[in-house]
Amino acid sequence: MVRGKLTALMMFVAVSGWAVERSEVIVKAFPASDGKTVLIDAGPLDLFVRSADIREIRLTVHLAATAFKESQCVAWLEAHRPDIQDAPDTLHVVAPEPRGISLLHGVITSRARIELVVPPFVRPDLTTSSGSLLVEGDFTEATPLRLRTATGDVEFTGWAPQVEMRSTSGDMRVRAPRAVDSLLARTAGGEVILTGGARRVRCDTSSGNVRLDGLLGPVGIVTTSGNVTCRFDALAATDEIRVMSSSGKVRLTLPPGATPTGEIASARGEIRSVYAGEPDPKGGRLRLAGSGPRVSVTTSSGRIELF
Repeated sequence: MVRGKLTALMMFVAVSGWAVERSEVIVKAFPASDGKTVLIDAGPLDLFVRSADIREIRLTVHLAATAFKESQCVAWLEAHRPDIQDAPDTLHVVAPEPRGISLLHGVITSRARIELVVPPFVRPDLTTSSGSLLVEGDFTEATPLRLRTATGDVEFTGWAPQVEMRSTSGDMRVRAPRAVDSLLARTAGGEVILTGGARRVRCDTSSGNVRLDGLLGPVGIVTTSGNVTCRFDALAATDEIRVMSSSGKVRLTLPPGATPTGEIASARGEIRSVYAGEPDPKGGRLRLAGSGPRVSVTTSSGRIELF
């Protein structure tokens, strides 16, 4: 086993000794006006965006490839070079989605990344396919801040009034210094994690876990098999919490002084609640006896905990 690993390592070193590497860096700056849309479709490229106290939009594209031949490097760079179109109200950057395996022929390693530094008053609309998406800073005019990816992860550290995150299988994380007004998160298999709070949340996921902290208002969550954990800092008596899950565990922590009404039900799972209510004689259901907020939790086989 050790001999096999050593052979593989020696082959890699031998190949990389005579391989060709080519790189390209594109640096551009564009004027920024209040509310200008920054529309980026990075495709397979990683995308990093941050806000700064500046009056222009700064774009940097890093592309690099290592291959057996220089022509293979050049072909890869050309296939991944983004198209950049600027207008007074919109900056549009689109990275092509390479098709076929011919572009990968002879390519040993590659790196591709788009970096943007923008003023806080622009409106980012950001998309990747397989690349990761990382966003930092405050975006005060983003109503909403749109973040989309297919298989890449999405991470937002900062603040925007409204945040919309959509993914097929990537994880989604929001780290906010203060509560956002609203969060919409939709994913098939990725996790959804929020710290810093939100005044309103809608979350749909298939098998990913959902963890939300610092909540200040109504929440609607639909999941198939992911676990759901929500911690509320404040709730009005008129607010509503709705969670529907198939087999995931649901744990809700309400703020001090809450007197929830509504119903929690689990067909085959255990129900635990520190709040008064009327259990169904047949089991699997608890009708809460408070005056609000309204809590509605339904699972097929997952355990429900209400604290």
